[in-house]
Amino acid sequence: MPTGFEKKSKTETCFTPSVDSFDITSKFQEYFTQVKDPRVERTRWHLLTDIITISILAVIAGSRGWEDIEEYGLNKKEWLETFLKLPFGIPSPDTFSYGV
Repeated sequence: MPTGFEKKSKTETCFTPSVDSFDITSKFQEYFTQVKDPRVERTRWHLLTDIITISILAVIAGSRGWEDIEEYGLNKKEWLETFLKLPFGIPSPDTFSYGV
């Protein structure tokens, strides 16, 4: 039998990693706060870290366009507010697509 497909003995235990959402979001904030924001200062309503985080989570969840990303954000707003600042709510599709 190929390596990796051997039957496990009944005495072996399976390791199930736990996902701590605080740890994930703190890592997002740690990495994405280092990204330089190319937007003009006077047009910045939404935090770049919020935009990046929502975009990544939405794409992982299956979003395929800017409208899908906004819809994901709107549907998950209550949860997103537990770790994002969202001072002006969920960004619009135009905000997500800015600069692309």
